[in-house]
Amino acid sequence: MKNHAFTIRLKDAAAAEKYIALHREAIPEIVAPGGALDVIGVRKLQIFFIEPLTLFMYVEAEDHFDPTYDFLRANDLHPAVQAWDDMMHLDGGLLVRHENHDAKLNWAEMQRIHHVDFTNTLPDLDGK
Repeated sequence: MKNHAFTIRLKDAAAAEKYIALHREAIPEIVAPGGALDVIGVRKLQIFFIEPLTLFMYVEAEDHFDPTYDFLRANDLHPAVQAWDDMMHLDGGLLVRHENHDAKLNWAEMQRIHHVDFTNTLPDLDGK
């Protein structure tokens, strides 16, 4: 199991309100067992919000999970997943990339700089 952290910005306050409301009832084609996230190897996913207009996403996924490849592959699994992603990212969408982030994935992957694990259950800590 590996863990990943990502960040992205919300376009404005109205986008933040809509984004939070949409995620209260995320579509089953994405989040249900057998949905896109399950198929690509995501086992746990949490999204956190902080002002100003910033999202943080924490993911635990199978070892084979490659965020750039698999998150983009998820859009091809069902038209509803692509429609959801378009609503988030296309022009007029709710999310905007961080300045100077030009990678293929819209969310910027974050680097772990510290950890504490009294339970010895955090995955993927070899050499970190």
